[in-house]
Amino acid sequence: MRRLPVVGILAAASTVLATPATPPSWADWVGDWHGKLKWSSCSAQGEDKVSLPLDAVDGSVGIDLAPVGAALSSLSLAEDNGGWIGQQADVTVRVKRAKIDTLDFAIELDSGCSARGTLVRDSVGIPACDRLAAWARIESRCTKLSRPPLENATRLARQRAEWTKARGDERAKLAAQCSARTAKVEQQLVDAGCAPNPDPTIGMHGAECHALRGISARLQRCKNVPTDQRDAYAREVLVLLAAAQGADKASLPIVDAECRRTRDRLVVVARQAACPP
Repeated sequence: MRRLPVVGILAAASTVLATPATPPSWADWVGDWHGKLKWSSCSAQGEDKVSLPLDAVDGSVGIDLAPVGAALSSLSLAEDNGGWIGQQADVTVRVKRAKIDTLDFAIELDSGCSARGTLVRDSVGIPACDRLAAWARIESRCTKLSRPPLENATRLARQRAEWTKARGDERAKLAAQCSARTAKVEQQLVDAGCAPNPDPTIGMHGAECHALRGISARLQRCKNVPTDQRDAYAREVLVLLAAAQGADKASLPIVDAECRRTRDRLVVVARQAACPP
């Protein structure tokens, strides 16, 4: 493999250092997010200051709401217009990425009680290394790996102090190193089924599998469908989408046909449950 000259490496690293990934990967979401919440229309409000862990475990994303209030617990999240949404019983949570390492967080109860706030994630000032730490965290929660983890999340946590102290060219070099390590970890997690392919169109050229994503997201937002059923549908769709991502040219039509059958069935479920668009 041809080696890039040092100048080229530093130039590439500077770009990585200054520009967040577009669109954001799971590593841009995973972490401990903390900040203040403002409550309204509540007879008994929850905590004003919170630290909420958002994690990806074996291919599913979720957030632990227990720090918000004793009556709340972990909630599965589904993709929703560039962000995430989770619903359970009378609780709905929405998470949007305001900017790098900053989230707009909202939680709503059917009673009308709600809380909103801006949450931040600690950063070492090198986005590529922040993403490496997040991917290592995802890797540590992946039970599907057939090989030992490539990174050690605990060791990386100790390295954060060194990353924070880095300056100038050293920061650019670290960014390049973190990016290279991140690519290997992310690929291993994609192969294991613990992370989505960064290119959503890979293995997804069938229109039916693309359409299945839409009806799945609609069901995940639908409170008229029981939570256990929504979770079961989400798992079923996740399996199909993973199969589509790994499908070759010969097998893709078979997977796409199954996506069509599943989509038709879920459309009926959404119609019968009077789910909003």
